Amino acid sequence: MARRIMISEGAFARRPVTAIMKPLGKRHDIAFLAFLALFSVYQQGRGKVFSPFWDYKVYAYALDQFRRGANPYNPHGFPFVYPPAFLNLFSHVPFHGFYLAFVCASLACLAYSLRHADFVVAGALGFFTGGAGVGGILTGNFAIFAHLLIIALFYAASTGKSSATAKHWLLAFFIALFAAIKIYFLTYALVFFFVPKGMRYLLAVPVCVALATIAQLVLEPRLWTDFETLLRWQMLTQNDSGLVLFGMLEQHVRALSAIEDVLIYELVVVALFIGAVNPFRAPRLIAAEKVPGRLFYLLAFALALNPRMKEYDIAPFFACCYVSLFQSSTRDNRLDRAFFYAVPLAFVAAWVIVKFGHVYYALDVAWFIGVYFVFVVVSLRQRALRLAGHAHARHADRDAHATG
Repeated sequence: MARRIMISEGAFARRPVTAIMKPLGKRHDIAFLAFLALFSVYQQGRGKVFSPFWDYKVYAYALDQFRRGANPYNPHGFPFVYPPAFLNLFSHVPFHGFYLAFVCASLACLAYSLRHADFVVAGALGFFTGGAGVGGILTGNFAIFAHLLIIALFYAASTGKSSATAKHWLLAFFIALFAAIKIYFLTYALVFFFVPKGMRYLLAVPVCVALATIAQLVLEPRLWTDFETLLRWQMLTQNDSGLVLFGMLEQHVRALSAIEDVLIYELVVVALFIGAVNPFRAPRLIAAEKVPGRLFYLLAFALALNPRMKEYDIAPFFACCYVSLFQSSTRDNRLDRAFFYAVPLAFVAAWVIVKFGHVYYALDVAWFIGVYFVFVVVSLRQRALRLAGHAHARHADRDAHATG
């Protein structure tokens, strides 16, 4: 399969021309995107559509409890599963206005960064796949907007020729801030491994998150214990372990311990990544002009490392995978053109089976297969590009020696 999706060196030179996504024509692309967006809203059901922002209400309730001196981690109230840092950071500001400003700033940064991008349609198709993007926005979960902000900043830093250092430090700040609230945001720091002079950011982020965690353990030991207890209760007794391998095993198999489930999941993801990128071999730089789609593949890998992926994580994950595949596609690759439509339609079919056939495992299977299938396809593409680049470099060296 790697051979079938391998792109020749000449394709790299044609990238500005071939980067126009028209799988079925421009009008059909927009029509399909509109259908997918409307269907994503419909499939959320009346509960989410007419009572949105559930997660936002959880934040507001917990902050109100904290201000009044009550326990914000009461499992009989709104299940608030964020560390004490969230409470201490946002209990001293008017949260409604602050949260609205954060959402608007994230979306504005995304729109500004992508204003000249040619992959917006591909990214939007991925974002709406499975209704994940709409579901994340309707719940008002801060994570989906945090993902979009970080992705936009990484893209802006990779394309801008000035102030790259300032953008990287800004990225490091936001990654550390979000990781102090949701630890899996720490995986974004791995992208700095592929950034010129990025080791300082890669080291600074985990140090800051570690200091924030230690501060919470020392200053808020009771709240931290309540947080860990409620998080464990939420995952194990409420079947809230995510939508990929770890979550599926926790909900339906329960044969292995949570640690073993996580290890299996991480081994699968890391093995695919190493096979695709080989991070132990120089050069490690993103070098988008030499390896199309590399940046967004790295971002997808950072997202995939979270073993408890939810809708608000899967939506940006699919978007990054789609953009990575789009950037490394050619016009005449029919497999790619079909892929942009087949995956969203497969999730639509799974939802129809659940709705009318009452086969409730269909969506679980779709998430399980869909996430891995998409990541495998994009990993194979990156591997093919890497091998093609190495082969071209070897041929160039041979020609240089022959003419020298």
